[in-house]
Amino acid sequence: MTESTPGRRRGDDLEHAIFDAALAELAEVGYANVRMEAVAARAKAGKASLYKRWPDRARLIQAAARYKATQVEPDFEPSGDLRGDLVKVMRHIAAQQASPFGEAIRGWIGELRSTPAELTEELRTRIENPRIRIFAKIFEDGVARGTVKPEALHPRVVNLAPALLTHYFLTKAEPVDDAGVDEILDHIVMPLISTGG
Repeated sequence: MTESTPGRRRGDDLEHAIFDAALAELAEVGYANVRMEAVAARAKAGKASLYKRWPDRARLIQAAARYKATQVEPDFEPSGDLRGDLVKVMRHIAAQQASPFGEAIRGWIGELRSTPAELTEELRTRIENPRIRIFAKIFEDGVARGTVKPEALHPRVVNLAPALLTHYFLTKAEPVDDAGVDEILDHIVMPLISTGG
């Protein structure tokens, strides 16, 4: 590489530094004002190293969002407290949406028309699948304990809570607050999945 000067990061280290810089820049100036030059300066990387990997701002932000999406899933095991577990995970998602990652997703949504379908589907999968796995794990634990209906394991039911959080986030331009999480759980999710036992 032409940019392998002493102290200059390479490979994954450089890429992760660029992603972190892109998300930090995003948080500071907003999606519309992100410039590749500013991200390169923040990451202490050459501008050419950005353009070599990503041809434009949209691709860079999408890549940063994919990178961040891998960090969305907490190391989570159900505690047996169905509602408490759901609250914990839903608040975690809301906190992610309040971060630069959330701003990246909003920017990505705004440029969907110019985004190749395969990239769109990949990003959606990278974001949604870890969340779905956590909710599925909680529901499966509840089924085993007799507190969740077996039919709640249907994929659309498992994805209901995160989908509602995402819908609110995208339409209101802010994450659901704690009271909103309680409302979604108590008026929609719990009545749908709970055995009442």
